[in-house]
Amino acid sequence: MTERRRGRRKTPDQDAIDHITIGEDKSFLEGRFINTHKGRGVLTQDYIEPKSFVVEYRGVLSLSDSADDKNSKYAFEFMWNGKHYCIDASKEDGTLGRLVNDDHIHPNCKVKRIMVKG
Repeated sequence: MTERRRGRRKTPDQDAIDHITIGEDKSFLEGRFINTHKGRGVLTQDYIEPKSFVVEYRGVLSLSDSADDKNSKYAFEFMWNGKHYCIDASKEDGTLGRLVNDDHIHPNCKVKRIMVKG
């Protein structure tokens, strides 16, 4: 489903920035209980165009220099400008990014870092 802005198609980056700025997930995404082994996940019945923005991974951002970050089920680690960071989404905030598929062998989405307001 493509959202429009002033009659023009948004770029995936602009779509991401818009959703990140307002702090809302896309309306066609749904958090749903899958089973006791997997827990909850993010699902949709809509087609998602390749390379489009899907969801923001929100949480507490910190510089990471310890193995403690790996103990959290909801920690996402990444490098940015030569520094190691961690986003800890352990605290339930009602958003869906923390529930996305994290299959490293057969992922159905890819992470892209986007700087918004620093």
